Amino acid sequence: MINGKEEPKMDEHPTEEFPLLNACFERSSNAGKARCEPAWHWCPHQPLQDYDLWYAVAGKGTMTINEVSYPIRKGSCFLIRPGDVTEAIQDPNDRLTVIFIHFSLTDMTSREPFNACLLPKRHTLVNDTLFIEMLLNRLLQIVYNEGSWSDIEYNLMLKQIMLYLYRRQQEDQTSSASKQKQVIARVIGYIREDVGRRISHQEIADHVQLSAEYLSILFKKYTGTSIKQYITDVRLERAVHLLMETPMNVSQVAESLGYANVYLFSKQFKERYGAPPSKYKWTTEPSRAHGSVSQSDDDNDNEN
Repeated sequence: MINGKEEPKMDEHPTEEFPLLNACFERSSNAGKARCEPAWHWCPHQPLQDYDLWYAVAGKGTMTINEVSYPIRKGSCFLIRPGDVTEAIQDPNDRLTVIFIHFSLTDMTSREPFNACLLPKRHTLVNDTLFIEMLLNRLLQIVYNEGSWSDIEYNLMLKQIMLYLYRRQQEDQTSSASKQKQVIARVIGYIREDVGRRISHQEIADHVQLSAEYLSILFKKYTGTSIKQYITDVRLERAVHLLMETPMNVSQVAESLGYANVYLFSKQFKERYGAPPSKYKWTTEPSRAHGSVSQSDDDNDNEN
């Protein structure tokens, strides 16, 4: 919770039901593992007619799907859909080794093509490469050497891979949200550190190494208010403390909090608290320094 407001939750994959329960993965003979030739350049003459699970075992390069480019390195996994326009190139000094597995996908209930929107995103960077490479190599064995219940095993293993990709993408999303929250916490701390100092949005953005535009979007997303409004709110909260717990008068409080004139301060204060700052000052006892003794206290002590 920031500034008394609940933070919005990041979107999450639905957990009540695995989206691929009714999916049926059907094998294709177009599958393999290969180290790409020095002059290799993957550029199909027409969009793919089926799905292609494409994984980089080693090497570097660039994959472009529907004009969106992704870097390729060990652990890069791509789930290419039918109709996707694809192209891939490799670093000639670090040639690619890839596993590719083509398949078809239908809905077991309707017998229609499966809804591709329910699949993981097109690109996932895998961290547990040993695990997924074990699954992919086993899939290749099933394609090459058909055995008892091979169709069932093929279907289950591809579902397991898709489940892993779902989870990996969800971890990335959660990690990204956590980093964003940390940035906003740093911004809030920076603003509250010296509320009387006039600071620009650009200075705050430079402090957390983001653009001012992007920071404004993030701040609004997690606090529900703008940076400008948040600074005003923090100043007014501090003003209440200074009025009620220090000897400072209204003009001194306004000046100490960076206001160019008392009128603007009083106007914002009344809009926020429903009363002018002078009322807060008049309805409270004058504050004094900790440990000081007033004349009336001395008189009471003498009488005792």
